[in-house]
Amino acid sequence: MNNRKQPKKNDKKISIPPTSKETKKKGHGHWIAILIIIVVLAVLAFGFTIRKISNRLENSQQQSQSSTSLTSEEIQQIKQRRAFVKQVANSSIKVYQNDFHVLPSIVIAQAILESDWGNSKLYQVAKNPFGIKGTYNGQSVSYDTTEYVNGKKVTVVGQFRKYPNLEAAIKDHDKSIKTHFIKEDNVTSYVKAANLLQKNVYATDPQYANKLIKVIKQYNLSRYDLQALNNN
Repeated sequence: MNNRKQPKKNDKKISIPPTSKETKKKGHGHWIAILIIIVVLAVLAFGFTIRKISNRLENSQQQSQSSTSLTSEEIQQIKQRRAFVKQVANSSIKVYQNDFHVLPSIVIAQAILESDWGNSKLYQVAKNPFGIKGTYNGQSVSYDTTEYVNGKKVTVVGQFRKYPNLEAAIKDHDKSIKTHFIKEDNVTSYVKAANLLQKNVYATDPQYANKLIKVIKQYNLSRYDLQALNNN
């Protein structure tokens, strides 16, 4: 009997390094994956850009349709309001530059509120856009007016000043405001000016100051204040 030990077979697996072809294939696969990701991202970015442009075009078309859908009556109203603001602004800037008292924005806002953009009978007949009561050089007109008594609206007959023209009305308004309602000098804040008018009861409407401030902001009337101050 042969007792000689048989040599054991080597059970270890021999790792065979990848061939150059396999390495190239793996490298190619890696770059293909990166390229696919880049392409997908590019497509998504392109789609987002197209959608953004489309939304802009749609909004632009809607705005264009909105502007072109105005009736001739509405267009005329816009023109009339702009002309009224320009008239009041020109005179109020001139008056302000003489005494630096009532800001043009306040003058214009009061004229808009009190005369309904120059459409009130009081303005049409008496060139009084501010609802100033009393007489001017002995001239006056009487109209029904709304007042607030104990927080409630009531209609009363009031006597209002009658002016020869808008500029005379603005000069008289400036004098009246300076004497009775805004006695401080160099008030350059329209918010402060509006609140002083409210405090000193220029009007009985409890929301008068807020209404003035809202109109000034809505129509950017403060630009006329800057014009008056910068052109001095």
